Amino acid sequence: MAGKTRREEYAELTRTAVVSAAIARFTADGYAATTIDAIAEEARVTKGGVYHHFSDKAELFEAAFVAMQRRLLDRIATGLAGISDPQAAIVAGMNLFLDECAHDDFRRIVLEQAPAALGWARWKKIDEEYFLGLFVTALDRLVATGDYEIPDLALAARVLMAAMDEAALAVAAAPDPAAERERARTLLQQLLRGFRVS
Repeated sequence: MAGKTRREEYAELTRTAVVSAAIARFTADGYAATTIDAIAEEARVTKGGVYHHFSDKAELFEAAFVAMQRRLLDRIATGLAGISDPQAAIVAGMNLFLDECAHDDFRRIVLEQAPAALGWARWKKIDEEYFLGLFVTALDRLVATGDYEIPDLALAARVLMAAMDEAALAVAAAPDPAAERERARTLLQQLLRGFRVS
């Protein structure tokens, strides 16, 4: 199979630069105040170069949001490598997620702006595309130990995801995010222990 042409490589690099610039501008200025002109200037490309890859600001914001989700997924995959205990893996994944909330770009784009900019339904759909299967698999492994009982894995995964999203919003809005992260970690682990067989 032939490799990419120079033109294809350049287009890919340009798209990556535009998405990175969009992340920077949405983080600094917010979705409403960010313009395509500002993104083009940040990426050092023409406005036409931005429109070559994205039809409008909404599509570009979705690309920025997806980039944030992929970054989180990569960090979780790296952080969980070598952890064989299912409960330890879930706790480590929760901690990695809460740590990501400390990053301004993740907090501003994923937690604060995405539900309004994408619309709640689209935001939720993308979130579930990236993480629902991961949650279901993690809970299934937990049940397989015999120490936990979860009758409906899909529903439990959605409930746990919702709890983590709410914890993340609380961390993002807290005057002391570090302290709030610790409280959130404790609470999420208590929720997880609620599935233990008595």
